[in-house]
Amino acid sequence: MAGNHFKGSDSGRPAVPPRSNGAGKAGTPGGAGQGGSGKRVSPGETAMFTALYEQSQKAKKTGRARGNVFAGGATSASQPSGAPSVPANNAGAANAANAAGNVNAGKAANNTPSAGGAGLTGNLGTIYTGASETGTFARLDDSGAEFAGSGSKEDYYDFGLNYGSDASSSSTSDGLVRHRHRKGERKKRHTGAIVAAVVAVLLVVLGASGFMLLNSAKTVKSEAKEAVEIVGGLKGKVTSGDFSTLPDDAKKIDELCNSMKAETSSPLWAAASFIPVYGSDINAARTMIDALSDVSSNALVPMADNLSQATPGKLFQDGMINVSALQAVADSLSSSSKVFKSANEKVQGIGDTHISQVTELVDKAKDGFATLNGAVDAAEKVAPVLPQMLGANGQTRNYLMYAMNNVEIRACGGFGGSQGLISVTDGQMSIGEFVPRIGLSEDEAVESVDEEDEALFGNHSNLYNSGNTYSPDWPRNSQRVAALWKSQYGQDVDGVIGIDPVFLQYLLGLVGNVSLPDGTVVDGTNAAKVLMHDVYWNYPVEESDGIFAAVASAAFDKILGGIGDVDVTKLVGAFERGAEEGRLIAWMRNDDEQNAIKETGIDASLPDPDDPSADPVAGVYFNNLSFSKLDWYLNADTQIGQGIKNGDGTCSYRITVTLTNIMTQEEAGKLPDYVAASAPDAARDDERLNVSLFAPTGGNITDLTVEGTQFGLGAATWHGIPFYSGTVDLHAGETTTITYTLTTSAEAGDKPLTLRQTPTCQAARDSASA
Repeated sequence: MAGNHFKGSDSGRPAVPPRSNGAGKAGTPGGAGQGGSGKRVSPGETAMFTALYEQSQKAKKTGRARGNVFAGGATSASQPSGAPSVPANNAGAANAANAAGNVNAGKAANNTPSAGGAGLTGNLGTIYTGASETGTFARLDDSGAEFAGSGSKEDYYDFGLNYGSDASSSSTSDGLVRHRHRKGERKKRHTGAIVAAVVAVLLVVLGASGFMLLNSAKTVKSEAKEAVEIVGGLKGKVTSGDFSTLPDDAKKIDELCNSMKAETSSPLWAAASFIPVYGSDINAARTMIDALSDVSSNALVPMADNLSQATPGKLFQDGMINVSALQAVADSLSSSSKVFKSANEKVQGIGDTHISQVTELVDKAKDGFATLNGAVDAAEKVAPVLPQMLGANGQTRNYLMYAMNNVEIRACGGFGGSQGLISVTDGQMSIGEFVPRIGLSEDEAVESVDEEDEALFGNHSNLYNSGNTYSPDWPRNSQRVAALWKSQYGQDVDGVIGIDPVFLQYLLGLVGNVSLPDGTVVDGTNAAKVLMHDVYWNYPVEESDGIFAAVASAAFDKILGGIGDVDVTKLVGAFERGAEEGRLIAWMRNDDEQNAIKETGIDASLPDPDDPSADPVAGVYFNNLSFSKLDWYLNADTQIGQGIKNGDGTCSYRITVTLTNIMTQEEAGKLPDYVAASAPDAARDDERLNVSLFAPTGGNITDLTVEGTQFGLGAATWHGIPFYSGTVDLHAGETTTITYTLTTSAEAGDKPLTLRQTPTCQAARDSASA
């Protein structure tokens, strides 16, 4: 609280309070109005100080706004119009003293009569005496003389209040306290107080917001936990065939997801997303919940309704597929494909996060939605033909399982070590015995499928089913395998499905283990090593192929019998992984079914020579020509550089292929005869590989270079598609690097170049030795 300074200003406000000079003359210190004493206050007026101080506290709030009324009948410039004036001559000092106790707190200032017509005002604690009729103002010092001020500070009298450390004070003769303040100090005090108040309010608001956000987050966490628990039960009900309660569960999940979405869509969460650094974690949570809400409302609920109408029973059980239920799932996934794809795009688009728990959740969500997206893609393409492929309506379908061995590598995967027939009728599956390779004499050769293909990759493919993976085109290979099977066993097949030991290991990891005749356990951690390494190093040569066939047969029995107890999501993930790596490939005799297989990307075919607008693929294929099992030691790494757009609309990529025989000299010295190279003029450690580099339809390959172990690459075409081919001999520890430029067609436009490379066993090998 401060006194009324009445400082001078640009607006012409008086620099001193009003004072009567008794004679009606302005600017004279003495006069009758002061009793001739020249004193600032009389003894009687001193008694008023206490009362005025109390009233000044209340007057502070309204005094400046309403103006001040001074003694002697003069009214200040700020007095409201209509305010009553006070007579200049009133009763006297005694009356003034009595009136002091009745100062009206509701007024901006009070006039109290004093001796000689002088009055006192108590506006904001400053005592002023006298007022002239003309409104001339003066300010008095302790002796009653006019006070001019000291320049850098202003002096005034008040009730001894503390105005801060920058103020100095001293007592006057009447007991008042003189305070000296720097000019502008009061403004600074007010500014500091305002800033402090604002900061305090912000802290309170932020604290309240943080508390509210914390409570909101707890609500979301609780609802998410409940939803996860229901989803866990939902998956169990689907696999067990308990479909009747699925709609209720789906609706409950939908309610929880919508509640979480509403919670995280509030302005509180929106504001929190702008917090530096950790705002990205808030955004990540909101995005995941938004995606889940969309899926629950627009996919999960309709799917549950569809499944509730399906035939009850497990999706898979004891070699039986519930065709009705699986069809309902496939149809639901297919019809909701846009919803799933949109949700997957949202989740995959989540950027970096900083809180470990959020990062872990985001990673899981990305993996889960990617797997789901793959299942949706497959379902969308396969759903129309799925019933007939599963032998619906009493049909029987026969599929030949073609087991490939990557340690004797072939363009499509590996040497065809054994084959077995799976039959399906109304979803009921049965598997026959896996048998070793088929071999025919020249005069028994099956009819040619593609003379150009056979001329390039060997006409022995019409004699031996094991040799039908030299060509990179699986549909043509499969047709020859099917013809050889019919020639040997008199049975037509509806399709040929190729798998390798690495994919078999993925499946055993889900269903459990099998055992070799000697008790050796084969499971999801060692199947690839046992089938591609141990059987050749630890067993007699004459037993190795039989062991491979026995393990493959036992593994499929285990898979068909145990697949009903497998988590469907994990099963889909295993199939998707095998397909992406080229370890699961298929051909179907029926054209509609083959188109569905092609759409899923597991057809392993070379490009259509008549379609240069198709998605461009760089083909990198290997064939073992050393007649060995040495490809356990092969590392193959292909890198595709950034595409460069050419003026004619084509796009060029620089590609590097690095091949290494990682065998040590010690291992080379211990190679079993069945593993070592046996080709003419080949050393035992010689990994002799034919390398084929294919361009897309309408594209070309240029600027080839070879570093390391040298070999030649010659140009050729396959149905008009250009490729380069050559054979390299890699001994233990040797490496060769091929670099070339691949240019896609102008018709392919901006479609990105993808890679199809012969799958190797290096990842499984490295994992087994880790």
